Amino acid sequence: MAPLVTSLNSLMPRLQKSLSRSEDFTAEAAPRVRTPMAIARTQAEVPLRRVEKEENRQAVREMIRAVDESSRTAGQLLDHAMVSFRTDDLARETIQLDELIVDTVNRLHPISELRDVEIKTHKLMRTKIQGDPILVQNAIQNVLDNSVKYTCADTKITVMLDQSDGTAHIRVQDEGRGFDDTEIDQLLLRFERGKNANGIVGSGLGLTIVDDIMRAHGGHIILSNNAGEGACVTLSFPL
Repeated sequence: MAPLVTSLNSLMPRLQKSLSRSEDFTAEAAPRVRTPMAIARTQAEVPLRRVEKEENRQAVREMIRAVDESSRTAGQLLDHAMVSFRTDDLARETIQLDELIVDTVNRLHPISELRDVEIKTHKLMRTKIQGDPILVQNAIQNVLDNSVKYTCADTKITVMLDQSDGTAHIRVQDEGRGFDDTEIDQLLLRFERGKNANGIVGSGLGLTIVDDIMRAHGGHIILSNNAGEGACVTLSFPL
């Protein structure tokens, strides 16, 4: 038994070092992937303003869309890798959840304003949870990003936070397309996208990332539709 124990004891530091290197690689790779994509998109927009023939303009639009698809998929693959590394050795810090929500909403305001969508908070109960603040913010941001993409212009997204039975609930309600009831169970799977996603740039990884983060924190995500129209995503964390 002694040799086995010695081998295991020597393995753990090497494993931790390997995981740390992998996380460092992901962090360093992100800008190297995203920056060239952003430059390619900017360069493609230049001829779009100059081309006169509609068929040529359409070809440039399709090229820009392909760049957007590739950029988003690459970005979310890197995010997924980052989440995997961080959930393997989950940090446990005290998170002021209501303040984190406000910060995340403020970060997304420039994007939502471009789409004429208002994100507002409503009745955010003062709430503290234990967890990894980077991952929790990533989960909230992915949900809000989805809502902004799938809702219509001149509508609003409402973010609420309350508590019940020892659990904190973040609810994000929009006025968009809602979920197809026959597809809800599949949307948390990797690379799965709903039928209503046609024409919208996405990778099918956003909700998978959120689900992984929630499970790592002992919580869960629930997808549902509002009584009127639009979707509701609930993130529940243990207190």
